[in-house]
Amino acid sequence: MPTPLEGSRLERMEREDCPAEHLEAWDEILRTRGFDIMPNVFALLANSPGAMAAVTPVGAHVRYNTDFDDVLRELVIMTVAQELRCEYEWKHHWRVAERAGATPEQLAKIGSPELEAEPSPVGPAVRYARMLTQNEPIDDAMVDTLKADFGVSGFVDLTVMIGYYGMLARFINTAIIPVEDSYSDISFNKVT
Repeated sequence: MPTPLEGSRLERMEREDCPAEHLEAWDEILRTRGFDIMPNVFALLANSPGAMAAVTPVGAHVRYNTDFDDVLRELVIMTVAQELRCEYEWKHHWRVAERAGATPEQLAKIGSPELEAEPSPVGPAVRYARMLTQNEPIDDAMVDTLKADFGVSGFVDLTVMIGYYGMLARFINTAIIPVEDSYSDISFNKVT
């Protein structure tokens, strides 16, 4: 039976609430992400089991099945989270970025012109993440740079990753998914 999640607009679904045809998708989320318990974001997304089953493999692909450097990937994800002011995504990926080896200096620069000015591939990737998230025009030169840095397949994966985390951030913000207490010590960067 779905359970209320304090502060959220949706109830938390559990495995027993999931229709049989979507249980494999439920279990795959736990397996690919290394969880024993379904995180709130996916438990609330499961209010539409079909959406959960369709959306989460995209996240697994861009997070685990691409050639992106782990730190670069997290800097891109956190750029999207900061641009959309998605506290849940920001705080969770801060910890992921730390485990991946991001330095405190790199993390402090997210959302800043200094990080966007970094040499390829970091600077262009985070600039692209910001611009795409804000629906700014993307010129041919930027696309050419990204294709040179990541190849055509990598450019597509980068674009899909930015879109996936943007979609997830918008869902999180709209559903009002509360951040667990263990993340209270992390806040957005002050952007100058």
